[in-house]
Order: sequence, then C-alpha cells, then structure tokens
Amino acid sequence: MSSVKFFMIFVFLLSLSSSLFTFTIEAKPNYLNNVCSNNTFTRNSAYQSNLNLVLSSLASNANGSDGFFNATAGQNPNRVYGLFQCRSDLNTTTCQDCVVYASTEVTQRCPTQKGNIIWYDECLLHY
Repeated sequence: MSSVKFFMIFVFLLSLSSSLFTFTIEAKPNYLNNVCSNNTFTRNSAYQSNLNLVLSSLASNANGSDGFFNATAGQNPNRVYGLFQCRSDLNTTTCQDCVVYASTEVTQRCPTQKGNIIWYDECLLHY
C-alpha cells in the first residue's frame, strides 16, 4: 500500500515539475514570411554597426512599448531605420519575445541585405 502512495506522489510531483517548466520556456513565435531586399551592405561596415544599434533598440524597447516602436541610427548613406509592430491583443512579454527573436532571425535569413521585413503571427519587424 505504501508503494502505491509513493508512486502516486512521485507521479504528481513529476507532473507538477513538468508543468512549471512549460511556463518558463519561451515559445518561438509563429513564422509567417520574410522578404529580403536586393540592396546589400558590406559586413563589418558602418551600415552593419547602425543596423545592430537599431535592432538592439527595437528589442530593448519592446517591453515598455504599446506594441509599436521605431528607431534610427547613423547618418546618410549609412542611416538605418527600423520598426516593429505587435498584435494589439498580446501582452508586453510576448511582444518582446517576438521582437527579440525576429531581430536575430532576420539577420540570419537576410545576412547582408538592407531592406528587410519578417512577419510572425505575433509581430512584424522591418528595417
């Protein structure tokens, strides 16, 4: 009888611990599409430095935003404009998770292209 109780307690604790892990793991946003422009930049250039600043600014401002934010860095011809927009029904944590993920993913999908946009069900990011 005691082994059955022990087994039941073990199963309960195991299911409780797995449900706790479910809530702490960030889910990837639902990817929809992306478009890379034909214009390119040189790696390690002033344009790429400005792009990194813009993407970092977008990601860090997603938490305190109302679901939309734009940023600019640099001077012409290396000026970079960027923005994100999240669905209005999302909380700020989900919005920020999407923007942070999109900031990384867009540079992997379009590593040296200038005008890019990536769509997820939760947000879009464009520069």
